[in-house]
Amino acid sequence: MEYQTEFLERIDRTPTAVSYRFKMPGGLSFAAGQYMLVDLGNAMAHPLTLSSCPEEAEFIEFTKRMTGSPFCRRLESLEKGETISVKGPAGKFICDDSNETLVMIAGGIGITPVRSILTSLENKKGTLRTVILIYGNLNREDIAFRDELENLRLPDYHLIHVLSDTTGMRNAYKGFINADIIAEEVPKSSTAHYMISGPPVMVEVIGKALASINVAEDRIRTDVFLGYD
Repeated sequence: MEYQTEFLERIDRTPTAVSYRFKMPGGLSFAAGQYMLVDLGNAMAHPLTLSSCPEEAEFIEFTKRMTGSPFCRRLESLEKGETISVKGPAGKFICDDSNETLVMIAGGIGITPVRSILTSLENKKGTLRTVILIYGNLNREDIAFRDELENLRLPDYHLIHVLSDTTGMRNAYKGFINADIIAEEVPKSSTAHYMISGPPVMVEVIGKALASINVAEDRIRTDVFLGYD
């Protein structure tokens, strides 16, 4: 379905990632982890994942890495109260309701559906499952939603940072997410569910890493962010 919505505000998340909030359209229903087609007019439409969760009922939020593209420049030009169109929702990168261990692996801007899912779980206050988030970035300034993610109130939640540059970060792995880090941080279990979100190369590499430690394909869901290296 197509909805009209009003621009509310922008929030800088990192030096390159910005959240854009819009008024919750009447009648819109979505699941945490889904995306919508954001239409800014003049043939500028782009699929963006919702970084907000359904329980945040006053607004919808999209968070994008700003690349200088015509679409990004149009986003930057939005004025409060301006109306745009959004279509959807769509996407199957959705968390199930089981109590089995949930391992979320995100790279860079791939954190957006993960933030939506984890915030939704926090708001529901009913999950008993173990939740492990392994989050890869360039450096500490590049960590979107850092404060929120480090202070989530879930009963058995573990956040692991993996950074190319660990300057100023205690207890972060240096380098890139790999099979050794996953094996070290995730308890051995044949029933854990894995959700991978990030650029195509990252998702492919993590998929191979999981295969190397014998994680079955049917235990893995992916969300590939096209257009990013």
